[in-house]
Amino acid sequence: MSSSYRRTLEEWLANLDVSADSVLDIGGSQLPVNKRVKSWNVLDYKIADLPNPHKDSSKPDIEINMNQKNDTVEQFAVVFCLEVFEYIWNPVQAFKTLHDVTQEGGTIYVSFPSIYPLHQPIEDDALRYMPAGIQKLAQHAGLIVVNMIPRKFETNMWQQTIGAERMRAAKGEDHNFSGWICEFRK
Repeated sequence: MSSSYRRTLEEWLANLDVSADSVLDIGGSQLPVNKRVKSWNVLDYKIADLPNPHKDSSKPDIEINMNQKNDTVEQFAVVFCLEVFEYIWNPVQAFKTLHDVTQEGGTIYVSFPSIYPLHQPIEDDALRYMPAGIQKLAQHAGLIVVNMIPRKFETNMWQQTIGAERMRAAKGEDHNFSGWICEFRK
């Protein structure tokens, strides 16, 4: 059974209609987005990923490392970057790349973990993100935040952990989220 973290994303995708001239799926070698959405009307679909992203994954159409400057000149109407940002150690460059590969007026969908255990590959698991950090990174890259959907926990155990550990959570804020699904516009 999938985690609530994964189910939140899959349920959101299952309700998404994608209609565009071109779509770039960054990190999509393992789970291509075109097979996970409600409807797909796309003329040009490409996957961008590391040269050898995962064992048993197909080779990407475009080789890209989001932590480094990329010379990709092709731009896309819609860009997906799902379940990638936990492996990004240079988020400023990654957001610049998102900006650069997106057409003016284009849409970008990105998922961000806020709370998630260390996971494979451990040597590449890097960062977790909070709403203000996501918003500042987007603004710095010249992107507009259109929507931030929280990925909710199914239980209140995180709230209990916060209290038991006497963590100083911001008062009056909902802390029942494990991450975010964000929509940006260029």
